[in-house]
Amino acid sequence: MDILKNIKRYSKEDKVAAIVEDQILTYEELETKSNSLANYMLDKYKEDRTPIVIYGNKENDILIAMIAALKSGRAYIPIDITFPEDRINKILQEVNPKVIINCTTENVDIIPYSISYIELEKVYGSYSTEGIEEKFWVKGDDNCYILFTSGSTGQPKGVQISKNNIDSFVKWFSKFLNVDNDNNAILNQPSYSFDLSVMPIYLGLTNGKILFSLSYNTLENTKYTFEELKKSDMQLWISTPAFATLCVQDDTFTHELMPNLKTMYFIGEVLPPMLVNELKLRFPNIRIINSYGPTEATVAVTGIDITDEVLYENKELPIGKVMEGAYIKIVNENGMNLRDGEKGEIVIIGRSVSKGYYKNDDITNKVFFYKDMDGEILRGYKSGDIGYFKEDILYFSGRKDFQIKLNGFRIELEDIENNIRKLDNIKNAVVLPCYKEGKIAHLVAFVTLKTNNKLSPLKNTLMIKSELKKYIPKYMIPRNIKVISEFPLNANGKIDRRRLMEEIK
Repeated sequence: MDILKNIKRYSKEDKVAAIVEDQILTYEELETKSNSLANYMLDKYKEDRTPIVIYGNKENDILIAMIAALKSGRAYIPIDITFPEDRINKILQEVNPKVIINCTTENVDIIPYSISYIELEKVYGSYSTEGIEEKFWVKGDDNCYILFTSGSTGQPKGVQISKNNIDSFVKWFSKFLNVDNDNNAILNQPSYSFDLSVMPIYLGLTNGKILFSLSYNTLENTKYTFEELKKSDMQLWISTPAFATLCVQDDTFTHELMPNLKTMYFIGEVLPPMLVNELKLRFPNIRIINSYGPTEATVAVTGIDITDEVLYENKELPIGKVMEGAYIKIVNENGMNLRDGEKGEIVIIGRSVSKGYYKNDDITNKVFFYKDMDGEILRGYKSGDIGYFKEDILYFSGRKDFQIKLNGFRIELEDIENNIRKLDNIKNAVVLPCYKEGKIAHLVAFVTLKTNNKLSPLKNTLMIKSELKKYIPKYMIPRNIKVISEFPLNANGKIDRRRLMEEIK
């Protein structure tokens, strides 16, 4: 299931690899242009294996850069155009890259570093398109990519995913979804800095599919989004439940819009039964799959078909059976295994588990470990998620700390709080999730000010949100911001978050 070998094979078969805003990338172009860029990297930076930073959104050049990085033996780090300058700086300081590949003409000045920028068109035209020897490719435990997620201290954490991790995931996932090698379309909607994007990239390109990409600009306009979906001729839908929930608000989101759609696969957050019911009405005979997995275990480690029987027998939908090559244990606070039906922390052990966080041994050693499983030493990860088994089916029951999932994005609430405290007139801050129908709808921030600015609640909210854009991505900014005179305290003298939660119900 090697992605690089298969791309080379498909390059000889007149297949389309990706489409974004009517820009077509064939497998032949993906193969030859990535060869040129990989040859350039091996020529200019032969002795350096520092990860390559790729800046952009959904441009086809990003895929070329990713594959070139793998061919030249380097990991890549995607940074989306929606990231604020402060977050980009923190990632660059952590990585200290030698090269940034800029795939967009937008927001170029947001990266202030004196790092080499590669002009792709010049490289494509001047470096050989001959294939790269396999001895240079990423292999074994080499990193394929590093994705930076939210960190509780305000410093993003870089999750390292290796070639072995990816191979384990793709082998299981392709079999689970029963994916063939026909050149039909897969939805490629999330930004490449979000781990859900790994599914269409590696599943799709390994199996000769078309990645039908929806850019940030397209997604900002519902009309354009639906026009793109209509012409996609899509067969496999991969997204968060939040994106599908947004789509079903439009009455035209039906079988007529995508008549060849066969499977809808969901991951990243809780899948509401109401959404499944609605999708089954609009897309008769469609296969709907629910799944679970943290970035640290290579996207997904469970999956289950939400049949009518599963839907009607469960108030909360299961997240599935464990993937081949992995083990999941439910443990209590002392690390002891719990019995069927008992809730505890989800601990994942298997070949798809990451080696840890990039240049961050302290946090890595807290949540990652090694375990002998039937004579094979495997990595394990303490997810911080709460769940339970009912027979061999896993159910999700939330988080045990201040980490939440919102619209598929994993967010550390402390990360947002620490960044709010950076603002000039903020004394302290607490960020809490607002639930509706058992699901996180949005975030609410409570703040105290250093000095009373006598502004209205609306003006304070707008001002704080505007300043916060400098530090965190848009999806992390609380929808509501409430200025209070002081925080309520509990018996231990700590901020009483429970009382604050009562104010937003």
